[in-house]
Amino acid sequence: QALKALQEMSSASPAAPPQPLSRKAKSIPVQTFEVKVDITLGDLTKIGKSQKYTLSVDVEGGKLVVLKKQKDSQEDWNTFTHDKIRQLIKSQRVQNKLGIVFEK
Repeated sequence: QALKALQEMSSASPAAPPQPLSRKAKSIPVQTFEVKVDITLGDLTKIGKSQKYTLSVDVEGGKLVVLKKQKDSQEDWNTFTHDKIRQLIKSQRVQNKLGIVFEK
């Protein structure tokens, strides 16, 4: 019976090729994080009150924006494109610590 079923399937006309699924491409929303800059001993001029920054990551746009709020409601920001980021280093000792190495 199995042989007969296989013979019937192979002699039947080939099935239509599968149609591509019509799904909308899911967009990745921009993610925003409140972060603190880790001050190293090499930068003695900034030791004191830790600086809070806002880090926005736009995966689809390939951009990383670092925003620092200053006094008097002013803002200072730097935008880095994906080709300027050389390496992301996840700390093995501290779970929520990430190092970012940029091109010069």
